Amino acid sequence: MKPTSPVKAAPLSALRNIFWVASLYLAMGIPYNVINGTSVRMFKSLGFPDSQITVAVGSIGIAWSLKPLWAAFLDMYRTKRFFVLTMELLCGFLFAAIAMSVGEPGFFQIAIALLWVAAFASSTQDICADGIYLTALDKTAQTRFAGLQGAFWVLGKVLATGLLISLLFKLQATQGWSDQTMWRHVMLSCAAAMGLLALYHLLMLPTGSVAARPSGAAQVWRDFSGTATTFFHKRAFWGMIAFVFLYRLGEGLILMEGQLFLQSSTEQGGLGLSAGQVSDIDAVYGTLASIVGGLLGGAFAGKLGLRRSLWILGLSLNIPHFTFVLMSHFAAAGHGLDYSAVVTLVSIEKFGYGFGMVGNMVYLMQQLAPGRSTMTHYAFATALMNLVLVPTAMISGPLAEWLGFSSFFLLVMLASVPSVLAAWRAPFPQQEDETRSVFDAGAGGVQLTVDDPTRLSAVEQEVQAIAGRASMFAMLGILVILIADAKVLGSLQGGEPGTGLTQLLLLLALLCPKAFFARRTFALAAQAARLAGPTGEKHYSGNAQGAKMATLISAAVSLAVLVFCAQRLIA
Repeated sequence: MKPTSPVKAAPLSALRNIFWVASLYLAMGIPYNVINGTSVRMFKSLGFPDSQITVAVGSIGIAWSLKPLWAAFLDMYRTKRFFVLTMELLCGFLFAAIAMSVGEPGFFQIAIALLWVAAFASSTQDICADGIYLTALDKTAQTRFAGLQGAFWVLGKVLATGLLISLLFKLQATQGWSDQTMWRHVMLSCAAAMGLLALYHLLMLPTGSVAARPSGAAQVWRDFSGTATTFFHKRAFWGMIAFVFLYRLGEGLILMEGQLFLQSSTEQGGLGLSAGQVSDIDAVYGTLASIVGGLLGGAFAGKLGLRRSLWILGLSLNIPHFTFVLMSHFAAAGHGLDYSAVVTLVSIEKFGYGFGMVGNMVYLMQQLAPGRSTMTHYAFATALMNLVLVPTAMISGPLAEWLGFSSFFLLVMLASVPSVLAAWRAPFPQQEDETRSVFDAGAGGVQLTVDDPTRLSAVEQEVQAIAGRASMFAMLGILVILIADAKVLGSLQGGEPGTGLTQLLLLLALLCPKAFFARRTFALAAQAARLAGPTGEKHYSGNAQGAKMATLISAAVSLAVLVFCAQRLIA
């Protein structure tokens, strides 16, 4: 590492800190929600089918899941402030470009391409904005402003997916705008908001600091790979990963398609609400309900303890999905629903989401993240959690079109069963009392968990390292499915039966890295078992066995994907 003098902003007044923290997280909330919320309603209003929308927009979530891969490289150049300003301006430019392309030939493809670029800009902005928050404020101020940052991120959602759409929808009625004109104004308003925030941050945002600049890309890669390797060294690793993958399974299916159902016409089995009405429900009433649910869920988990409360939080996350079953059956019967009833039912579902999501985040913080690299491991855990939402969001539209809304939401309830089971059976390798004392010691201290090498025998360390490598190769195989296979399958959407030869060839080519990862997984798992056998070591040899099981499940999924693609080709 090449030491440098940290670049610190001049001391700022408390009032000024309040303003830049609030505006910074407002600027983070707007692009994320424009990409994942506003664009969905825009495409729906302009007549694009649900399957096309969810496959295209759902896949964009990959950008935020992969941001740990390039986060450290940003410290090699310029300052965090430079990247925040650049990304804010870039997002504004891209939203303006989308506005200008509305109504043009190939609009959907152009808009999706621009949203992909905006997603990578937004995720880069997130990295550097969080970096400024952590380096420009002392720990006391960070704690004091934690609620402020969350509140203004949510305000960004309310503005991008609620108030702007609702206001411009009302103006559409008085001004006689077409749907295309209305959405052009929405995207231009979002672009203007990002431009104004960038201008404000040019004047007010502190620089942040870099304690030591990496000497080059090789140094960054060595540091990253070392930290990433230890992520797989935790006992009960695959049990915790099963929780990460399954806890939000039902919610992942309803996350995007639930809003599209509200906006779908009654002829399609939806409720026929306008984009403005859906925006009011989701961004205003729903957001308020989820905030209240989150506050009460945090208090509940704190009172009862995570181990005792996690299964209840899992039920709270999933049971309220039944509100969509109820609404879809009313819609299918042609009865319709009063607007106030829809607001109430959606608010109940959002309250359950806020209440139950507490369990997800606290579990990752207290069980999967702790160790010598807590912040980085937490970033990996949340990246995996978000990545699992990509295929569920992508498939939700085609499933809803194939099954119909009533059957689709029943399927969501069925998918919620593994979520509750994952919460009920989630392992707790870190004792809650030990974890609590570690966290109370302060974020600056080294966290010595039960998996720390200093607390293991020589044999345990060796088995831990070998089993960790087996788990790493198994995870690489899973990532190929979640990213590559899902994207290839998504490209089949809208194609006619008898097509898909290119996709089938790509899937066959992907078998090569999958086979390599599987071979390495089984070889390392066998090595770990041989080493652990004479000593009776169970924790890390269990991880090796979990890696084998995960690889077998991945192979079954890969086979199912190949069969589906082949059947489509020969149909």
